[in-house]
Amino acid sequence: MRILIISDSHGYNDPLRTVIQREKPDMMIHLGDSRYSQAEIAKWAGSPKTPCVFVKGNCDTDCDPALVRDVAVFELKGHKFYCAHGHREHIDMGLLRISLAAQELGCDICMFGHTHVPYDSFGEAVSKYNLFYGGDGSASWPRLLNPGSISLPRGGSSNSYMIMEMEDDGRYDVKFCLLN
Repeated sequence: MRILIISDSHGYNDPLRTVIQREKPDMMIHLGDSRYSQAEIAKWAGSPKTPCVFVKGNCDTDCDPALVRDVAVFELKGHKFYCAHGHREHIDMGLLRISLAAQELGCDICMFGHTHVPYDSFGEAVSKYNLFYGGDGSASWPRLLNPGSISLPRGGSSNSYMIMEMEDDGRYDVKFCLLN
């Protein structure tokens, strides 16, 4: 299964359409700040045949509540996903809050946007907090994934997105991709 993970398109739809056409995903996850009709984006991705998950970003004002959620939690091939834009979890102040939210729900994959900067970690950024929560340093933190921004990159990054290839047995691989 080929999953397209994007965020922060901010209404600049040419890059979004280009990536959808290039990658031909089996599923799409948009992590917020689409600032465009999610139904139209889902149609570009091939919905309803192609499942699409949309979460609401801080710049998404007119969202279809049937399509867009504040947080999306779902299971897929033995993994539990936590998808949020990240502004409500104040990720600009650190990743502990979003990591705990995902961990409390039993999620092993946590995806977010908002920063416009790509990120991939198996919890190294928050593992030091185990001691404060009575852990012995061996707690299982979720994998944290941020595809960056497809349209408005920051922090010296480029226009980017992620592709997750997931096998039927749950094995998966994630790669960062640049628009150009």
